[in-house]
Amino acid sequence: MGGYDPKSPSALFKRLEREHRRSAALWDAESTVGTAVVDPGGEWATALIEAKGPGWSTQTRFTTLLLDPIVLADFAKPLPVRIGKYLRALADLVLSGTAFRIFRHAWRFGCYFLFPFACLVLYALIGALAGTLAARWTNALIGLALAVLIFFGLARWLGQRWPANHLMDLWSFSRDFMRGRRPDAEAQLDRFTAHITETLRAKPCDEVLLVGHSTGALLMLDLAARCLKRDPDFARRARHVSLLTLGSTALKAGLHPAAGKFRADMQRLAADPHLEWVEIQCMTDIINFHRSEPGRLMGLTPAANKPFPLVRNIYLKEMMDRDAYKRIRRSFFRVHYQYVSGNTRRYFYDWFLVCCGPVALGNRMRMKQADLVRRPEGQAPSEHAA
Repeated sequence: MGGYDPKSPSALFKRLEREHRRSAALWDAESTVGTAVVDPGGEWATALIEAKGPGWSTQTRFTTLLLDPIVLADFAKPLPVRIGKYLRALADLVLSGTAFRIFRHAWRFGCYFLFPFACLVLYALIGALAGTLAARWTNALIGLALAVLIFFGLARWLGQRWPANHLMDLWSFSRDFMRGRRPDAEAQLDRFTAHITETLRAKPCDEVLLVGHSTGALLMLDLAARCLKRDPDFARRARHVSLLTLGSTALKAGLHPAAGKFRADMQRLAADPHLEWVEIQCMTDIINFHRSEPGRLMGLTPAANKPFPLVRNIYLKEMMDRDAYKRIRRSFFRVHYQYVSGNTRRYFYDWFLVCCGPVALGNRMRMKQADLVRRPEGQAPSEHAA
């Protein structure tokens, strides 16, 4: 599950094939992404990925869970409504103390949180200045009308060019979801849950990965709890059942006093000894809680001898060549998408090998970088190819 943006299945799988092909070449491997089959309701799409390298081959059923109906409905609301909902979410996060906890544990993410508000203040200042000047030459009523017109004009124009309007909707959605006020999202997650649990019963596999990127990490954690509730044996449906959160923003809910149900669900996951959670964080990416311990901050008590999550930090300079890194390092959103993009250097975290490699996620995350480089197929000494 990706973040809070609309995604075309055809474009997504085309990009996946391109990025996998780039990474596969690094490991002397090949990857073929089949034609995606889209659910009639347009809520998920699945493609078969076949990969092979020296001494191994795998088949992966890759399913993307689509949030388009929710996101596009939010985007379609009138701009004044979107601004009002964002300001209410902002007030909620500030008055509840959540904003201060966010800044305490990830100040750069806190700045990202305030970006839409800073944009609104800028629009208001420009509108007020223009309105004041107009009032001097005409009258106060005309000046006020011009100020309001300029404010909403800038909010519509610059808010689309910049990601401000998108982020306003994101924070409004996040606030409503953590408070249980998004019945549309609840219903869609229930349909995702039914699809996942029924698929696993019908089509056994060696490894199950529930992957969430950005806000999708928050939703995927919630979805995993739903799967476990619907099917108590969910975490034993395969030899390896793991959660993987990439550039996660789940702590925006985990740190909120009103998100008690979410934390209770996370504790249910932590208590299952068969379920593993791996979180990948990145210093270069401002849209994540870098160097945080989500489980500890949410007060989780994991099963004995099980880190929950196992946190690994990645460094883009080590997974990308110099020119590729220079091209993206100043683009916040491009950096944020590197978790699900192809590497240009061999590295322990590799999106292609996570999805299609012969080693289970948890084992891969515990391997040393030197071992991976010596074994082009990325195979652990104790494992055999799937």
